[in-house]
Amino acid sequence: MDLGASEVMESEVLYDCVICGQSGPSTEDRPTGLVVLLQASSVLGHRCKNQEAKKLPTSDEEHIYAADTCGVSHDVVLTLMQRFFKDSSCLQSVSIGWDGGVYVQTCGHTLHIDCHKSYMESLRNDQVLQGFSVDKGEFTCPLCRQFANSVLPCRPGRGTDAGAWHSPSNKKTLVLVKEVEDLQERLALFPTESNLTKEMELVIKDVKNTTQRKYMDYGKNPGSPDNDFLFMYSVARTNLELELVHRGGNLCSGGASAAAKRSCLTEPLPGKNKGSIRNGRQMDAVPDQLFHVLAMHMRLYSIDSAYNPWTKLTQVIERREADDFDDDERPEVPMLFRDIPSLLIIFVLTMPQPLRKEHFTCVVKMLYNLMFTQALAALSTKFSPEERQAWSTSGALKKNAANAETSFEALLSHVISELSKDKSVYKVNAEETSMLMSGVWSPQSIEFSLQQLCLPFLRLSCLLQHHLYGDTLTGCLEEEEFPSLAVCLGLLASAPQPSNNAHSASCLQWAVDAFDLVTQWCAEVTGLSQMQAEQSLTLLVQEPEWATPRLLQLPDNYNVIFQYYHRKACTACKKVPKDPALCLVCGAFVCLKGVCCKQQGICECVLHSQHCGAATGIFLLINASVIIIIRGHRFCLWGSVYLDAHGEEDRDLRRGKPLFLCEERYRVLEQQWVSHTFDHINKRWGPHYNGL
Repeated sequence: MDLGASEVMESEVLYDCVICGQSGPSTEDRPTGLVVLLQASSVLGHRCKNQEAKKLPTSDEEHIYAADTCGVSHDVVLTLMQRFFKDSSCLQSVSIGWDGGVYVQTCGHTLHIDCHKSYMESLRNDQVLQGFSVDKGEFTCPLCRQFANSVLPCRPGRGTDAGAWHSPSNKKTLVLVKEVEDLQERLALFPTESNLTKEMELVIKDVKNTTQRKYMDYGKNPGSPDNDFLFMYSVARTNLELELVHRGGNLCSGGASAAAKRSCLTEPLPGKNKGSIRNGRQMDAVPDQLFHVLAMHMRLYSIDSAYNPWTKLTQVIERREADDFDDDERPEVPMLFRDIPSLLIIFVLTMPQPLRKEHFTCVVKMLYNLMFTQALAALSTKFSPEERQAWSTSGALKKNAANAETSFEALLSHVISELSKDKSVYKVNAEETSMLMSGVWSPQSIEFSLQQLCLPFLRLSCLLQHHLYGDTLTGCLEEEEFPSLAVCLGLLASAPQPSNNAHSASCLQWAVDAFDLVTQWCAEVTGLSQMQAEQSLTLLVQEPEWATPRLLQLPDNYNVIFQYYHRKACTACKKVPKDPALCLVCGAFVCLKGVCCKQQGICECVLHSQHCGAATGIFLLINASVIIIIRGHRFCLWGSVYLDAHGEEDRDLRRGKPLFLCEERYRVLEQQWVSHTFDHINKRWGPHYNGL
């Protein structure tokens, strides 16, 4: 064997198959796979703006409103976009997956794909009663017995020198921008058919089959490539967002969270992948299977260069007037309305893999310019007319300064000036304006708000960089998070001391004249002849940050719930249910096993779990004080969160003892819901046959 071949062999990742016990690399002919559980999730969609959990109504005067949830908010944005803009552009400007997204977890164990098929065949022939459906692809990991339903093929190891992919670049910004543009235009080659590619196609089908069709087809042409494109990059977004939730909503803790250890979003480092995966423990580097599979699938799509967002992000182009559009042709979504993290994921997934870090950093820098401009525009709508005039005047004096392109005052003045032209977004009625105003804006309060508006993008970018290149996430104080992430992403050379001297505008690096580019982005908004100012404002001012998902806040005394709900009429059939139940996620009152509320042979609790939680439901049975969990086609009794004075349950309320909320149990229930661990922790599952 020659030396070159030997080096390649040494750099390959070795996997231990937990079935046959053999150790070796994943190859095209005999791929190795990672045991995973694919789940549909609506946890992100139930996040609210308020940190406090909503209270369960216990009187006719109390109500729960879903209009302020993350899922509803994003649906409103997409619906509004589709009224005025080209559908294909809309589907590249948002993310879905807030409701019905696909979350991927792993126990970390690997096995040969052919060994897995033999294992599944043996399970089919097993006569022992199982709590899962082998015909649906469900199984338990042969080693740790965790529930799973798919296998993600492992990408064969690479022998590339890591230095070439991860070393800092001294290239000029314009050179990197052009290189990124060339990478995007490079046509993807359809992979050679092999056992590995066949398994990748199968796992893509598994991902699509995990959630319901209504959570995939948001475009006007169901089943179109645009819908498929949106769904695929949203899977990556959903998993990144959920990891952020599991980390507490920020990256201040650094390191890896408990949930992150179950993540499938870790990329192998080229040239640093010597080692092996043994017994589910990371010996050197756990390869990313999910990201690679998504990237391979998305590379089969190409974005028309004429409509590539990268062009509008980095170049000043000639603007098309409204008269230039045909009657049936709608304009593209303005850059200031687009979701920046979605653009980041699209750019990364559609470029050849592995992507050099210098190109990733370039993409982040260009997107940060847009993110900062969006933040300025959103912030300016909260000013009173007098404040807008004052900031516009004072900032205009700084436009000729040497550092004008990195001065928030100069850029804010320019944004206000440009958005005041033509169909100004500031022309909302006086009542709405007064609602948006919030006292006097000082330079310090503006800087703080700008950082808060940009932080969600920085967090997701930093997390993606961590998974792609193995960069360490260093812990920091909450007030130091912005400069810490900016340094990590290469937006700042070093963190300023003290941290409160960090300026968000210092991170800006423009490829062309900043004011010309901002003018172009603002003109796309003010030139919309069909949209009202209120509608433009809705798309311009979007909620950047959401609170941690919470279950409903329950009363301390169970009798309060029982007295109000045990004789309450069902909202669907108008009858008092024999077995009433409450959804602890949204507060819906439903009939358990009620034939009266059946639709197409499916009882109300199962139907509600599909609508509210993408096939995951948490219900409190009013007449039994116990909680049942519905997960797909299975259900289990979870127990009770209401205990008597001795800390004991009173199932079916047979003893008639006063019951009080056990906060510790309720926190455990909430944690299992947020972390998607019902399948792993609860073992007594059974099929519900749509009868709940």
